[in-house]
Amino acid sequence: MPWCDDCSKFWNPPQLAEGGSCPTCGRSLTKLVPAQTVGAGEVGAGEVGAGEVGVAGEGGRAANLKGAPWHFKLLVVGVTGYMVYRVIWFIEWLPKHV
Repeated sequence: MPWCDDCSKFWNPPQLAEGGSCPTCGRSLTKLVPAQTVGAGEVGAGEVGAGEVGVAGEGGRAANLKGAPWHFKLLVVGVTGYMVYRVIWFIEWLPKHV
């Protein structure tokens, strides 16, 4: 999502003005940088599609592609630990009740 530093607001791509600029202040928010081409097809002006990566800001910084958030990873670890506990509990319970 494009971020405007001047307005302190995220904009959805359909909300952007012509050329990927901020509708409020007119600052250029997106630029298209070619990346690995995934498939054939054309991408319209101002759209980010297969084979292209949107770059936010005027500094030309590459988009920060992060993995899952830390709290999701913590949830996965917690659920995994709980399931291991339940399997061990079931293995101990089964001989007593069969």
